[in-house]
Amino acid sequence: RAVPGARRPVVKFSHKQSGLAGDVCLDNRLALFNTRFLRLCADTDPRVRPLGYALRLWAGGQRLAGEGGGTPPQNGLGDPKRGLPILGVADPLPVSVSGPQERAQVGGWDCSFPRDAAALEPSGNQQSAASLLAEFFSYFATLDLGGLLLSPLEGRALPRPPPEALGGLRPGPLTLQDPFELSHNVAANVTARTVSRFVRCCRDAARLCRGPEFLQKSRRGRPWGVMRLLQPGNRADGGNCHGKFLIQVPLRPPGGSGGVPQGEASAAVGFVLRELLGCGCEPEDTGTAPGTPPGDECHLGGGTGGSRGEFGT
Repeated sequence: RAVPGARRPVVKFSHKQSGLAGDVCLDNRLALFNTRFLRLCADTDPRVRPLGYALRLWAGGQRLAGEGGGTPPQNGLGDPKRGLPILGVADPLPVSVSGPQERAQVGGWDCSFPRDAAALEPSGNQQSAASLLAEFFSYFATLDLGGLLLSPLEGRALPRPPPEALGGLRPGPLTLQDPFELSHNVAANVTARTVSRFVRCCRDAARLCRGPEFLQKSRRGRPWGVMRLLQPGNRADGGNCHGKFLIQVPLRPPGGSGGVPQGEASAAVGFVLRELLGCGCEPEDTGTAPGTPPGDECHLGGGTGGSRGEFGT
């Protein structure tokens, strides 16, 4: 389905067998530089990937992601007041250490930054990723986002200038400046209601991070620490998952039109969780009788012949 009226015209599509959706966009070179910059951030410090994944998963569990009013950015900015940031790629972007072959301009915007993380100074911050996650929530729980300009280029939150001084950038309830295309607010479609919910959820998460459920292991076998934080907002009791975090994967029953063999789907999801995201996965006791043919049950959990798999991580 073509969407010619989008800011960047795209063709959206869906894969019938898996239900996965995607889109195709041509001649959007700025997006390529954004992707390369995120790769640089991830290569700079091993805590970046788990922090980004955790924030996106938390936002989905709180139903902040995918709402009609848009999604607040989960990893656009850390704590600008920190004395020792974990990334040396901002404040401002490290154009000065870019080599001649790394200098680039796209549409008049400067997209120069080093491609090799080794060119950047390592961080002196030794905090755990869980501690940094807690500080993220504490910081954003106190901000008046309506009066700020979040600038990854500067690495901090700035008082929002008057509209005539924004250089074409369209402010909104949440104003997050693209690190390269400075006239683009990447959160322009986020509504005031969603921003209010985002701050409220950050406040609740910060309170949980200060409590015993986050700081010490549960004696009753309940989810604790980061796993307790990442439970969906409508499952405060953790869904009786005995200290594990369950990822539900909707699948069409095998045998029908467009059905997906659960064994193959589970193996694919398990590969992504283990090899790409670095998660530890455990088999779940599904009550399936020994000798069940492969493909009739999820390798990492889920009921035989059911419509979804569950992965305990």
